[in-house]
Amino acid sequence: MLSLRAKLFIVISLIVLFILGISIFLLFRAKKQTTTENPPTTTENTAVNNGLPIVKPVSVTNIVENVKVNPVSALEIQQNAAQQIAKIFLERYNSFSSESQYQNVRDVQTLVSKAYWIILSAKLSPVQPPKNTIAQFSSTITKVYSIKLASWSELSAIVDLQVKISEEKNGLTTNKDQQAKVYLVKEGENWLVDKFEWVK
Repeated sequence: MLSLRAKLFIVISLIVLFILGISIFLLFRAKKQTTTENPPTTTENTAVNNGLPIVKPVSVTNIVENVKVNPVSALEIQQNAAQQIAKIFLERYNSFSSESQYQNVRDVQTLVSKAYWIILSAKLSPVQPPKNTIAQFSSTITKVYSIKLASWSELSAIVDLQVKISEEKNGLTTNKDQQAKVYLVKEGENWLVDKFEWVK
């Protein structure tokens, strides 16, 4: 005679096997139904009364052939390059934290003219080793959301930018919109920032 524990184990095992068998049967049955049908490659789903979608073909019309795409001109490439340098400069230069030790200024050295680098590097102090004291953390993150070429010549450009500045200080974050002008000069083949100013 089997103990109560053994009988209980056998009954529970039979129930689990029965449920597993039904699950496998339903899985193979559903798989067999989907493989016998040939669904179209482009489809649109529509619901039916039993909750399963019916797949209907979608026809594609009005395909335009031989659409002419104009190549980008050399002037557009130069103007875009000047705008991108202005954007990258402003986002890097005006994004910093209390722990960065003017790394933002060092990051823009390759983006500015030699004359402007002399002005910017005068503000730099030597990199200090980390202090053991706990200081209040603050940071500023600048993201450009609008760029407009205000003035253009072969050797200089002025770019107007609109930016969102997020400042975090004492655990509080403030956001503000600001406008800036970035003045660029062309040195050799490269566009470099020669000056920038906030618009008031």
